[in-house]
Amino acid sequence: MKFIRPGAALAALLAATAGIGWAHAEDGPYLAAGYGVTGYETRCNGDGCDRRDSGFRVAAGWGFATSWSAEALYLKEGVFVASDITAAGTPFHGDAHVRAFGATLGYSYPISRAFSIGARAGAASVKADFTPGPAPAISGGKSTTQFLGGLNATWHFSSAWSARLDWDHSRARMNRFDGDINMVSAGVQFGF
Repeated sequence: MKFIRPGAALAALLAATAGIGWAHAEDGPYLAAGYGVTGYETRCNGDGCDRRDSGFRVAAGWGFATSWSAEALYLKEGVFVASDITAAGTPFHGDAHVRAFGATLGYSYPISRAFSIGARAGAASVKADFTPGPAPAISGGKSTTQFLGGLNATWHFSSAWSARLDWDHSRARMNRFDGDINMVSAGVQFGF
């Protein structure tokens, strides 16, 4: 008896279902959630730095006109270690907590009846809070309105359920410094 590796079995399943036309709802409401890895290009001039973490993404959206969607989403980007040097030359570090709430308008292009790729653009209120480590650091944080954009690939594997791979991009301001935020997440979507 032969044993099939899980990766080969998944590849065969994806290839076999690529042409199947699931009767998924392209228009109407949906909910999506995902978990992934994040990166924040924060200040790293002091004594510590950690620009990667894990985070999650939740969204509620509405598909309309077959290929368009409007989506409200919340991103919990994670906790990062930021550092800098004071004017006196003393290094310091602390934790940067980043999250965003925003809205986007997206367009989805069908590759086949079961697979689609999409792009979206909008705006988000991005909050980056700095919690200081040892002195002389001081706490601070900013909420700013920023561009929010992203790409996604979706596999519609049933009439209501889909698997999603999302990339979201924005910027965050912590005290007086801006930095890029990127999140790649894998998740599921349920359409009503």
